[in-house]
Amino acid sequence: MYRKVGTYIFPHKLCGGTRELLERGEQITFTECNKLREWVATAMLITMDIVNIMKSKASAHARLMKETEEKQDAAAERAQASSLKAARKALNRVVLYVTDLHGAGGLERLLWEEEKFFRQKGVEMIVLTFSFDKSALYDYQPHLEIIEAGSSRLSRALALRRKLRELNPDLVIAQSHGCAMYLYLATLFTPIPYAVHVHGTFFWAPEDRYKYALVFRRVFSKIRESVAGHKEFVPPYPHNGLKKRIASEFLAILNYLAIRRAQKTIVLTEQVRWEVEKLYGKDSVIARGCLPSEALNYQPKQNIRQRLGLEGQRIIFNVGRLDPLKRIDLLIKACAKIFPQYPDVYLVIGGTGEDEERLKGLAEELGIKERVKFVGFISDPELFDYHAACDVFAFPSWTTSGISPYEALAVNKKVVWTTEADEPVLGDKHVFLAHPTVEDFAKGLEKALNTPVEGEIDLSDYTWDRYFETVYNAAIEAVNRQ
Repeated sequence: MYRKVGTYIFPHKLCGGTRELLERGEQITFTECNKLREWVATAMLITMDIVNIMKSKASAHARLMKETEEKQDAAAERAQASSLKAARKALNRVVLYVTDLHGAGGLERLLWEEEKFFRQKGVEMIVLTFSFDKSALYDYQPHLEIIEAGSSRLSRALALRRKLRELNPDLVIAQSHGCAMYLYLATLFTPIPYAVHVHGTFFWAPEDRYKYALVFRRVFSKIRESVAGHKEFVPPYPHNGLKKRIASEFLAILNYLAIRRAQKTIVLTEQVRWEVEKLYGKDSVIARGCLPSEALNYQPKQNIRQRLGLEGQRIIFNVGRLDPLKRIDLLIKACAKIFPQYPDVYLVIGGTGEDEERLKGLAEELGIKERVKFVGFISDPELFDYHAACDVFAFPSWTTSGISPYEALAVNKKVVWTTEADEPVLGDKHVFLAHPTVEDFAKGLEKALNTPVEGEIDLSDYTWDRYFETVYNAAIEAVNRQ
C-alpha cells in the first residue's frame, strides 16, 4: 500500500515517527521528507553492502571449491601416473602369439613392428607360432619360437598352454580373433591375461564359417550389408554339411567366449570397432598408424624407373600379397580399359601369392601383358623407392585398413582407394575414391592421372610409434585390470 503526502508517495509501512505521522494522517514537512529520503538511501547502502558481502563470500566459496576440485584432480592424476608407472614395471615379458606365419604381408609387418617397439621399451619379447615361412620375416630378427604340436586344435591349445606356463609372461597378445580361440583354451583357469588384435572380424575372411552360427545370427545381415566387399565375398547362406555346421556352431561359441574374455581388443578402424561391438558386445581401442618415422622425409636411394626400363613413362603401382581378396584382377581389368587412351602408362605389381599365375594369365588374355610388370617380392629397403617412382598408387583391396596406401601418401603420391575404406585421410586432395567395380576404378585411375596435385600431406599422426604407443598403453591397462 502507498499513501500520497504532498507531492511525494511513501510506502505505508515505514518506521519510527514518520510511520506514526502517516497513520494519524498528519502532514509531513519537507525537512522530514529529506530525513526520510536520507534514511531510505542509508538503508539501501546498507542492503547493498550486505549483498556485496554475500557475493564476496559466495565467490570465495566457489574459489575454494574450485581449488579443492583441482587438488583432487591433480591427486587423481598423480595416482593414475603412479599406477601406470607400477604397471610398466610389471610389464617385463610379453608374448606375441600368431597361429601360423606364412608369406609376407601387412599383418606380418605389423607383428614385427610391434615386437620391435615393445623391445625398445625394455620389454622382453617372444613370438610364438606353430608354423613358419622364412619369407614372413622380411628383414626383422625377432626372438621367434616354433611350438611343436599336432595339427588338431586341442593338441595345439595344450602345447601352447604348456609353453605359456613355462614362459609365465605378464601378457599375451593374439594377432587375430582366430588366434584368440587358442589363447582362450590355453589360458583357461590360469592368471595369464591376454589382449587381441582384431584387424578384421570374420566378415573380412570368407572362409570363416562362424559368422553363420546362431550366436551371431541376429547381426549377420546388418553387418553383411554394411560394406560392399562383404556382399561381394561373403555368401548370404553357408554351404556346409551337417557335420561342419555343428562344428562351426561350437567354434563360434568358442570364438565368442575368447573375445569376451580378452582384457583388451585392439582394432584399426571405426567399422571394425562397430562390428566387434555388434558381435561380442565389447568396446575396443582404435589404434592408427603404420609408417616408420623416417618415411615422412624419405629420399629415394635408387632409380626404379631406370631398372624397370620405364624412364619417361607413367607408372600405376600396387604392392601386397597376391590373393583374390586384394582385387588385383579388378585393377588389371581397369587398366585394360584405359591403356588404349594412355600409351605411356604402365602397371607395376609387387608381391607374391597364390593368385600370381592367374593374374599373369589375365593380363595376357586382355592383351596388356607387355604393359603389366610383375616384379615379385619387394624388400623393405626398396619399398619406398618403388613408391617414389610411381605416379599413382592403386589400392582396390577389400580390407579393413591398408598400410601400402599410407606409404604412397608419405612420398606424396596420388592414391586411388575404394569407397569401402574407413580412413581419416580420405578427404585429402591426394586421394581419389572409386567404387570397387572395373568401370568406376578405371574412372578413378583416369582422374588421378589427369589431376595435378601439389603440396604435401601431413601424416605425422600415422607413424608406427603413434600406433604402438596406443597398443602399449592398452597392454598396460590390460595388466592393470588383473
